[in-house]
Amino acid sequence: MSKTDPAGGFDAARHLETMAPTLGLTITDEQRPMVLQFLAIAHGMSKVVLAAPLDPASLELAPVFRPGAVEQAS
Repeated sequence: MSKTDPAGGFDAARHLETMAPTLGLTITDEQRPMVLQFLAIAHGMSKVVLAAPLDPASLELAPVFRPGAVEQAS
Protein backbone atom coordinates (compact mmCIF):
# COMPACT_ATOMS: atom_id res chain seq x y z
CA MET A 1 0.00 0.00 0.00
CA SER A 2 1.30 3.42 -0.96
CA LYS A 3 1.67 6.33 1.43
CA THR A 4 0.42 8.68 -1.28
CA ASP A 5 -2.61 6.63 -2.35
CA PRO A 6 -4.22 4.58 0.41
CA ALA A 7 -6.12 2.53 -2.19
CA GLY A 8 -2.77 1.18 -3.34
CA GLY A 9 -2.99 2.32 -6.96
CA PHE A 10 -0.61 5.24 -7.48
CA ASP A 11 2.73 5.48 -5.70
CA ALA A 12 4.11 8.99 -6.16
CA ALA A 13 7.52 8.07 -4.73
CA ARG A 14 7.93 5.14 -7.10
CA HIS A 15 6.75 7.26 -10.01
CA LEU A 16 9.27 9.96 -9.10
CA GLU A 17 12.11 7.45 -8.75
CA THR A 18 11.31 6.02 -12.18
CA MET A 19 10.51 9.16 -14.16
CA ALA A 20 13.06 11.68 -12.87
CA PRO A 21 16.07 9.86 -14.36
CA THR A 22 14.12 9.07 -17.52
CA LEU A 23 13.45 12.79 -17.99
CA GLY A 24 16.98 13.78 -16.98
CA LEU A 25 15.78 15.51 -13.81
CA THR A 26 17.69 15.77 -10.56
CA ILE A 27 15.38 16.11 -7.56
CA THR A 28 17.18 17.15 -4.38
CA ASP A 29 16.24 15.87 -0.94
CA GLU A 30 14.92 19.36 -0.21
CA GLN A 31 12.68 19.35 -3.31
CA ARG A 32 11.42 15.77 -2.93
CA PRO A 33 8.55 16.36 -0.44
CA MET A 34 7.01 19.10 -2.57
CA VAL A 35 7.43 17.12 -5.80
CA LEU A 36 5.72 14.13 -4.15
CA GLN A 37 2.92 16.41 -2.96
CA PHE A 38 2.47 17.81 -6.48
CA LEU A 39 2.41 14.31 -8.01
CA ALA A 40 -0.28 13.24 -5.54
CA ILE A 41 -2.33 16.35 -6.41
CA ALA A 42 -1.87 15.76 -10.15
CA HIS A 43 -2.99 12.15 -9.72
CA GLY A 44 -6.12 13.31 -7.90
CA MET A 45 -6.84 15.80 -10.69
CA SER A 46 -6.42 13.06 -13.30
CA LYS A 47 -9.12 11.01 -11.55
CA VAL A 48 -11.55 13.93 -11.91
CA VAL A 49 -10.73 14.36 -15.60
CA LEU A 50 -10.97 10.66 -16.37
CA ALA A 51 -14.32 10.42 -14.56
CA ALA A 52 -15.89 13.09 -16.78
CA PRO A 53 -18.34 11.66 -19.32
CA LEU A 54 -17.07 11.86 -22.87
CA ASP A 55 -18.85 10.69 -25.98
CA PRO A 56 -16.27 8.94 -28.19
CA ALA A 57 -18.25 9.98 -31.27
CA SER A 58 -17.67 13.65 -30.42
CA LEU A 59 -13.89 13.43 -30.68
CA GLU A 60 -12.27 15.07 -33.69
CA LEU A 61 -8.58 14.92 -34.42
CA ALA A 62 -6.82 18.25 -34.54
CA PRO A 63 -5.11 19.21 -37.78
CA VAL A 64 -1.40 18.50 -37.97
CA PHE A 65 0.87 21.55 -38.00
CA ARG A 66 3.75 21.32 -40.44
CA PRO A 67 6.08 24.34 -40.46
CA GLY A 68 7.26 25.72 -43.75
CA ALA A 69 5.69 26.71 -47.02
CA VAL A 70 2.01 26.11 -47.53
CA GLU A 71 1.33 23.49 -50.17
CA GLN A 72 -1.18 24.50 -52.80
CA ALA A 73 -3.90 21.98 -53.61
CA SER A 74 -3.99 21.01 -57.29
